[in-house]
Amino acid sequence: MSGVSRREFAGSALTAALVPLLGGVTGPLPAGWWEALPSALPDATAAGRSLDALAEALAGAVRVQYGSRLSAEDLATVTRQIRSALERAEQLRKVELANGDEPDFVFGAPGAPAA
Repeated sequence: MSGVSRREFAGSALTAALVPLLGGVTGPLPAGWWEALPSALPDATAAGRSLDALAEALAGAVRVQYGSRLSAEDLATVTRQIRSALERAEQLRKVELANGDEPDFVFGAPGAPAA
């Protein structure tokens, strides 16, 4: 068995899913690039502004990919949903988990079709 943890596998799956949106990425991404960076801004308003900026950047990626199919109202809704998801993710990061607390998932390749 390889030494790949569940988090490393999930991170590589996330990276593979986002590569089309990242476009100009030519080299390998640093390990753990999807995890939150330690905040250099201690106050809550600064953290809120950084989440707003991140939500706007992610909404920009959605606009580039699907802009022809979205109205301005749809894009505003997507941006709000991204922002609320980022807030929930920040709240979840504050909870310390032991290794046994993490959700477990099983990957299995589909079997050969019955003859």
